[in-house]
Amino acid sequence: MRGVIFLLFFITSLFGDIFSIKNINVLNALDVDKSFLYYKPLQKKYYYYAHKKREFFFSIIERGVNFYPIIKEEIIKYNLPRELIAVAMAESYFSSRARSYKRAIGLWQFMPYTARQYGLRIDRYVDERRDPYKSTYAAIKYLKYLHDMFGKWYLAVMAYNAGEARVIEGVVRAKVDKICETLGKRRCRRDKMIRKYRRIIKNYQRRGVRGYKALKDLYNKLSFVNVSLKDLLRYQKGLRRQYFPQETRDYILKVIAMSFLFNDDEFLKSSNVYILNSGTSSRYVKVNIPPGTSLFYVAKILGISYRELKLHNPQLKYSFTPPYNYYIYIPYDKILTFKQKFKSRPVYIYLYRVKRGDSWKKIARKFGVSYKRLREYNKGKRLIRGRIVFIPLTHKYIVYRVKRGDTLIKIARRFGVSVRRIKIVNHLRSNLLRVNQKLIIPH
Repeated sequence: MRGVIFLLFFITSLFGDIFSIKNINVLNALDVDKSFLYYKPLQKKYYYYAHKKREFFFSIIERGVNFYPIIKEEIIKYNLPRELIAVAMAESYFSSRARSYKRAIGLWQFMPYTARQYGLRIDRYVDERRDPYKSTYAAIKYLKYLHDMFGKWYLAVMAYNAGEARVIEGVVRAKVDKICETLGKRRCRRDKMIRKYRRIIKNYQRRGVRGYKALKDLYNKLSFVNVSLKDLLRYQKGLRRQYFPQETRDYILKVIAMSFLFNDDEFLKSSNVYILNSGTSSRYVKVNIPPGTSLFYVAKILGISYRELKLHNPQLKYSFTPPYNYYIYIPYDKILTFKQKFKSRPVYIYLYRVKRGDSWKKIARKFGVSYKRLREYNKGKRLIRGRIVFIPLTHKYIVYRVKRGDTLIKIARRFGVSVRRIKIVNHLRSNLLRVNQKLIIPH
């Protein structure tokens, strides 16, 4: 008895108050059994962030002050567990600039295919995986979809990391092994149904997508077999392919441990930033902007620095909005100033390839734009032969799409400009034109 009491005292002193009611509530919210609190790898992960990496965890909390209200608002709106905030913490450490070696980007670390599937735009000018508002909305939709598929939040979180097919495979394998534990090893090896199940699993592992449907059907068929998170995380000696990859096994423990600490008011009070005092509304508001608007211009009329404006618009790759109608986020208390001072002046962004002998002044003269404005739209760029630079063309230029029967002479007469001028602006070496070719016409 004394040994048990000593052991409990030792565990509590080592891992802190991990056995609290709040942590049990976190597990309940994620559909994990409360006995999982005794899982040693979870206790070690909790200790890692609560003690060894305490200051690092607080730095994540501090970085998340700008994002927490955004995420909290979406979670409340769609009635999702508040504990899912820890997914963003684990994915990116609350950084919209985060980038993985697998090309996942942003606060929620979306891969390109999944991002586009959930309505996030990625092109030459923007990457909305970095937009904290849009990416959060997309992540909530994706997590909700995964929960609808698996019925348990911890499986949805694991699928967010490993992919839904990998979760289905892992769960099916664990359930088949669970049945075998009931039957016994000898009977399991001879059972025709078990052998059929294992063939379906191996077929999927070999053929991937072509074997997925049968695996998914088997997943649905074995819904009566219960396996716990601890079962799924069990390491099996001698197997190269575990139920889940090491990354995913570590990931779910990380999400749970971070959620424990994030929901611990007393723990958070010991940091300099008490994030739970944050409201549910963002301090920034979305406004529509015409094509090619300079962020330097917007920052100037708002009376804030360009750096601050760019910080809250990480979805923009450059110092201007894309060449189509778009939006930016500005401070909520600057909305009246914006409405009073902002003058709509759409700009066409022309992509120019640098040639031998080019200089910024030569390019400015060639296109009739000011040197200062040209440099503003190409901040940080060096003139290197072959590199693309951006030419901000105002309303004095129009974009014309070549029609069947058009010639340079006809187009020049129509718009009252010389053929030579059209050829210079469009870098044409001959008078030949293609149907649907775009021309920049000085007007």
